[in-house]
Amino acid sequence: MKVLKNVAAVRTAWKWSGEFLRLMSLSGAVCLLDQLFKNAIDTEPEENFPREMPGTKGQVKIMRVHNPGFSRGRFGTYPEFVKLVSITLTGFLAGGLHALTVEHPGKFQLRKLGISFVIGGALSNILDRVRKGKVTDYLNINLPWFRKLVVNIADLSIYLGGILYVISAFLRRDE
Repeated sequence: MKVLKNVAAVRTAWKWSGEFLRLMSLSGAVCLLDQLFKNAIDTEPEENFPREMPGTKGQVKIMRVHNPGFSRGRFGTYPEFVKLVSITLTGFLAGGLHALTVEHPGKFQLRKLGISFVIGGALSNILDRVRKGKVTDYLNINLPWFRKLVVNIADLSIYLGGILYVISAFLRRDE
């Protein structure tokens, strides 16, 4: 009898987790897209950098920068710490997203979307840290608050996800 209850609980969780799988598919797509760009950047000759991104009127430059730390190289002298914290926090977010989709199916959509974007960006950067020991950044956006930053699609996804999450916290209609 206890086995049947466990099977029923697993079946219910699986049914509700369809939303989770869709959100994690989005995370995977973000990760894959960024990995494709990073691979293309890493295989180009050094003399191709920096260069202007076509169609941006000089507002975006393509560069190749390798960062062993968090944003702006923070903790770059402790790459194992950066790797461990990144993996731990991403796992925590994925677990939280799964719990949120199981406990509140169909609710908190903007919040879940934000978490999904953060996970996708984090996964791509984790892949770089695990495989190469550093993250490849390649976009220099010429805006006053971005001018000195070189980022990648994963970083932009993390920023976007964080913004969506904060916005969702202020919207009561998201519940």
